[in-house]
Amino acid sequence: MLALLDRGLLSATRLLCILSLGAMTVAIIVNVFFRYVLASPLAWPPELARYLMVAITLLASSLALREGSHVAVTILVERLPLGLQLAVRLAGLVLVALFLTVVLWQGAILTFVEGPMQTAPSLGISMLLAFLPLPLGALLMLIELVREAGRSVERARNGISPFGAPAEGVLG
Repeated sequence: MLALLDRGLLSATRLLCILSLGAMTVAIIVNVFFRYVLASPLAWPPELARYLMVAITLLASSLALREGSHVAVTILVERLPLGLQLAVRLAGLVLVALFLTVVLWQGAILTFVEGPMQTAPSLGISMLLAFLPLPLGALLMLIELVREAGRSVERARNGISPFGAPAEGVLG
């Protein structure tokens, strides 16, 4: 059941990223067309493109965590004994999780308390929609951090560096 939920969450995140990227591309093309071809710029395409770019960044970060694609410099840590490597890995994951917990908490306040009281200037939509990717992205990244902690422990148990590549790919 958890594997099915995990695959569904992964598919939904991928789809949201793809749709957001497509919508952002269309907004940019519309903006360029109206600004430079018709010489009559519109106010909403740049605003929509900015909101979608932030959404893509926050949502795709969980996919990057799952894939092991975030930048990491492990050359010194991988020279430590396996037990210390695991301790450093888990300590780093805990620090990131603490940061993401603050982002999730404050993002939820911004989204669900402040967002409904504000309206996007040119789009005229509730800022709840613009702010929603913040807590959602933080939650998805927290889920991936828990998964990565489990994978790191499993790799260390098998005598492999806990900083190794994840077991499954997101993109393929």
